[in-house]
Amino acid sequence: MSQIRTLPFSEIIEKIYDLSRSNIDQRSRIKGLVNEVYTLDIPKEYDWYWLKASSGISCIAEYKTGVVSINTQDTAILFNSGAVFTTAMTGRKIKFSGNSDVYDFTYVAANSGSINLPLSGSTNISSGGYTIYKNIYSLPSDFDRFPVNGGLLFYSGGQPTPLPELVDDDYYEQATASPSSVPEGCRFTEYDTAGNMQIEIIPPPSIAYILQNEYIKTLNPMYENTMGTVVITSNQTAVTGTGTVFLQMNTGDYLRADSFGEKGESVWYKISAISSDTNLTLSTVFRKDSGYSGSFTISSEPKMPYKFHNGLIYGVIRKILSDEKDPMLMYANAEWMKIITDNKVLEQSRHAKDDVETIAEDINYRR
Repeated sequence: MSQIRTLPFSEIIEKIYDLSRSNIDQRSRIKGLVNEVYTLDIPKEYDWYWLKASSGISCIAEYKTGVVSINTQDTAILFNSGAVFTTAMTGRKIKFSGNSDVYDFTYVAANSGSINLPLSGSTNISSGGYTIYKNIYSLPSDFDRFPVNGGLLFYSGGQPTPLPELVDDDYYEQATASPSSVPEGCRFTEYDTAGNMQIEIIPPPSIAYILQNEYIKTLNPMYENTMGTVVITSNQTAVTGTGTVFLQMNTGDYLRADSFGEKGESVWYKISAISSDTNLTLSTVFRKDSGYSGSFTISSEPKMPYKFHNGLIYGVIRKILSDEKDPMLMYANAEWMKIITDNKVLEQSRHAKDDVETIAEDINYRR
């Protein structure tokens, strides 16, 4: 059995081999299924505390200095009376006083710009009022979803207020082009050019403020590497590789000298530093009774509590075995449900407000 509490990716794959009686040529398929259970199946079961993350969205104040002139059915805008514009304003929205439509704004010069469609209506705007505002903001690259009863938080008087996520019907009733200092809701829109989800603030910000973003994050797929060979001196932490690509891995991954045991006999060493493709450092000294020269495995670990790791194993076995009468499939289904259910109960009990009657009900005792 491994001497560390976590189960690295490679060991999870090997345990699945044994339990599912899979052939060695199934490794690529099993790797894909492990990551499917890891990144999709378990996260969607619940708003697990270990998936929660936070960030801040800095909302930008509207700009409405001076006045604007634009002819109907034209796209060119001329600003005056002290208005100064920057390239950062490209992509924001512009609303003209006396015109009901909203347009995308593009910077042209310090006192001029353009809109994406010609000005509607039959009336020119001469020295009229306007507002340029930003109502759509990008979310973090690891954003997956808002937690139940959470999401964007607006602080007023030190008290956080969640902004409700509006469905289309509510959005069409509540959305406005008039900026306000107090947001009332939000809704998801398209992705930005970097592939990040975006969200619209309703109504648009009239002043600068920060929205706290509480969200459920995505997990990156796990990986392993076996390219090349390594030399490790007994009772030392330095590892020297030949034909290796250590820089493709990460600090915090685990290394195993394969000849000293695989599967449940694996002995893993955490990596504390990677200085080049051929040099890395272990966080603890290698075994004292023998040095090593030969093949190795470097593996990432699941970024979730250890009590979920067997869920990765049984979750994959459920996908591999197709015979509903197979005893292992029935066992895997039962274990999967038990792991998910037990962890849900434990997580919910962490917030229980009822009086504890016995020591067995004390959540600190259960931990």
